[in-house]
Amino acid sequence: MARWFMRVVGIVLVVVGVVGFFEPLRGIFNLTPAHDLVHLLTGAIAVVVSRSTPQSVWYARVFGVVYLLVAAAGLVTSNLFGLIPLMPADTILHFLLAVGALWIGFVGARREMPTAVAAP
Repeated sequence: MARWFMRVVGIVLVVVGVVGFFEPLRGIFNLTPAHDLVHLLTGAIAVVVSRSTPQSVWYARVFGVVYLLVAAAGLVTSNLFGLIPLMPADTILHFLLAVGALWIGFVGARREMPTAVAAP
């Protein structure tokens, strides 16, 4: 499940990153070149790690935490580091991605790799 999730999320983020350079969706997501690069980078990493279940689980956890922090930042600022505008739609989408990734990385991982994530 983690491999599938990271592969799908990765492909979608890469596509969004590429499309964002040509159609920034101003007024909805307000994609900027910096935002597009973040999508390309996180998406490409997700696609690469999706070849391995342990790497997918690990990345889902890191990805989930990072995207949760970005979603939280969207609640208090409209521009992350002065480079990435955060519209309400961005914040909602980042929050949904974070919850999905964290669920896959922690709850779903117990089902896929019960011995690898069980407490001693």
